Amino acid sequence: MKNGGKKQKILGISLAVIYLILNFFMFQDIMRRETVISKDSNVLVMGTNATFKPFEYKDGDTVVGFDVDLAEEIAKSLGAELKIEDMSFDGLLPALESGQIDLAVAGMSVTEERAKNVFFSDPYYVASQQIIVRSESSIKNRYELVNKTIGVQLGTTGDQMARQIKGAKVVQFPAAPNVLQELTTGRIDAAILDNAPAAQYVAGFSNLKVLSLPLSREPYAVAIKKGNQKLLDQVNRVITEMREDGRMQKILMKHFGTAEGQL
Repeated sequence: MKNGGKKQKILGISLAVIYLILNFFMFQDIMRRETVISKDSNVLVMGTNATFKPFEYKDGDTVVGFDVDLAEEIAKSLGAELKIEDMSFDGLLPALESGQIDLAVAGMSVTEERAKNVFFSDPYYVASQQIIVRSESSIKNRYELVNKTIGVQLGTTGDQMARQIKGAKVVQFPAAPNVLQELTTGRIDAAILDNAPAAQYVAGFSNLKVLSLPLSREPYAVAIKKGNQKLLDQVNRVITEMREDGRMQKILMKHFGTAEGQL
């Protein structure tokens, strides 16, 4: 009887431990389901526009870049697989609001207008808007853009900034490379683009140059559907941890060759 009682006691303890373990994993799954808005709780869907090197661009058929590495770290923290949806930049926020994607990581600048419709994480990079012109151009600053034809990427802060220049004709393009292609042929007088992609793409055009004075300084952040506080908190936690443990500096060095731009 004593041995039987002991066996029953051990069995009872074992069942209790199994119960606790199962409950732990069920709790983790519930938390993940509440955090990630996609239908599959094991998948984190990132929306981006893969024409923005070095933040997001295509290497063959694969989307890579700084923002992809950041999103991978976020997915890892949730125990989820990262899925990337490549779309037009101006389609990212509607996709976020409709639930097509969980977050937008696309070199997106924080603006008051955008913040009316989405949550923004803590900033992870500080960028600037730059003027790009042909090498022989006499344009030296923003004041000489008056009454000029300016190319921009649709829906960007560069697009908004160009519209504030007196008399300027603003021509919108779906991606930064399209803007620079038009500039090199002379169809537009100048372009306004984010500094890092501008530097990367201009390197491929021998007749273009980036003016040294930035037009603005603006933070990039992860956009999340308004109301998804749990995912916002998790993203902020990952960004903070990456700064503190050196992972942020590591991916900056990987894609930029410098840690400049980190907040």
